[in-house]
Amino acid sequence: MKVFLSTAITRGRREYVDSVRMIRDVLKDSGVEVLNERVVDPNFPTPQTDRSQSMQELCTWLDEADGLIAEATISSTGVGCELATVQTRDRPVLLLYDAHFSFRISDWVTLHPDANVEARPYRDRSEIERIVKEFVGKLSGAKS
Repeated sequence: MKVFLSTAITRGRREYVDSVRMIRDVLKDSGVEVLNERVVDPNFPTPQTDRSQSMQELCTWLDEADGLIAEATISSTGVGCELATVQTRDRPVLLLYDAHFSFRISDWVTLHPDANVEARPYRDRSEIERIVKEFVGKLSGAKS
C-alpha cells in the first residue's frame, strides 16, 4: 500500500513539520510505503532543488498513491492541488489539522462534501497516531 504525504512547504511555513514526521512514522510503522517523504525535511525544497523534476516526481507519486494524508493546518495551494488530483481518481483522503487552530482552517478542509475526503482535528501526538492508524485500516480494507 502507498500513501502520498502532503503538507504546506513553501514560503517558510513549516510549523507543523513535527506532525508531518509523526504521520510518516506511523505510516511506515504500519508497513505503508510513504510517497513524497521528503516533506518531513524542514529544509525542503532547497535552492538546489530542481522544481521541474520535483513536479514530475509528484505527478508520478500521485498516480501511484492508494490514498493521501495531508497535514492541512496551513492553507496551501499545493496541498489543494494534490488533494484534487487524488480525489479525481476516487481514492481516499485524510486531512489532519491542529484542533487548537480550527477557527482558521479552510472550509475546503473541514466541510469538504466528498465522502472520500475525511477531515480530522488532532490535539497531540497520540491522536495523530490513532487517526492515521484508523485511516490505514480503512484503506487496507478497501484494497482487499
